[in-house]
Amino acid sequence: MNEETGFIAAVLRDLATSTAVILAAWGALGGATNALTTRMRLRDALRHILLGGLIAAGMGSLSMAVITAWLSLPSQAIPAGGAAGSAAYLVGVFGPAFIEVVLARLRGSKGGNPDA
Repeated sequence: MNEETGFIAAVLRDLATSTAVILAAWGALGGATNALTTRMRLRDALRHILLGGLIAAGMGSLSMAVITAWLSLPSQAIPAGGAAGSAAYLVGVFGPAFIEVVLARLRGSKGGNPDA
């Protein structure tokens, strides 16, 4: 039983220090801020929180890979720079809103033209 507790504790510790999880958490907080300030329905708010987390986790990892290649930094800089919480928060705030605007325009263009 003690080994299972040690294993679970190690997994939780690794998960808590994971860059992607940290970025996702900051992005989800950004999505929550966006949802609270625009006073949307619960379903839409949950979608913004989820999108904020997913976008921030993906963009944080991708952007650091691009930056390290661009600046010729060692690959060890990717996880170190990926924990940029403020950037992930902003992506979480504005990412879902951007996606919602694009989707609304796509829906509007299809709904306005019956031949589309």
